[in-house]
Amino acid sequence: MRSIEPAWHIYESFLELADPSIETAMRQIADDKLKYLTIVPILLFSAAHAKSDIPLAVEAEANALGLHILGQTPSLGTAPSVLALSNTRFHEMAHSATLEGCPEAHCGTGVPPDCNTRHTCKPCPLIGIRSERIALAMVGRGTSDPVALNHMRELTQLIAAERSIHWHNTGFFAGGATTVDELLESAATSSFEGQDCDTILVQPHLLFEGELMDQLRSKVRSMRERFPNRNWILARTLGADRKLAEVFLQFVRDSWSNLK
Repeated sequence: MRSIEPAWHIYESFLELADPSIETAMRQIADDKLKYLTIVPILLFSAAHAKSDIPLAVEAEANALGLHILGQTPSLGTAPSVLALSNTRFHEMAHSATLEGCPEAHCGTGVPPDCNTRHTCKPCPLIGIRSERIALAMVGRGTSDPVALNHMRELTQLIAAERSIHWHNTGFFAGGATTVDELLESAATSSFEGQDCDTILVQPHLLFEGELMDQLRSKVRSMRERFPNRNWILARTLGADRKLAEVFLQFVRDSWSNLK
């Protein structure tokens, strides 16, 4: 984001589990003699963190430091730019996956024996699959907020429609039905018009790497052992992508234009 808008004052912070904290970032803003700020939650959907945890934490610190909050930008939701980036992750795996972009290594077929570094591995061959033979298993983090859960399911519907994928479902690590285990189990036995779906594309709708991706890799490996007659493909997260940074920056521009 800083590289795209070098003239902006951009400060990162974390609600929990990492530094700098919101309080630390806010004190730095005050120390830099800035008076106004816009909150930008780096979140996929608007649940408790976006609706209460973040704004309350920022407001409390802003009041103590004499800072003025101009507003808060929305979460990513089902914005067209998010769909486009999700489609990019899909095509990386389905058509030109390499070790550089594939967390499972060559679509899960294993690392070639002559591969010493990530940069010398050859791309895997094109899968050449038809959309009607793909089962799309979209995986979300989950939340107790039913509106956010429904937005995730809506995103799956939109993505499947764009790709003309007939079998698709959504699973969550926590807080929503269906669970990830149930999702993978149903995908493994999925079919369309009497034909088995021979390729299971597991797509995590997550921003970044972390414990959930580690868990998902383990689950996909287990399913691959149980159902070796299926092509199991694990896409990567949205990641710190320039396209993603552009979306958040545009949210800020839009919020400022509404102030005029």
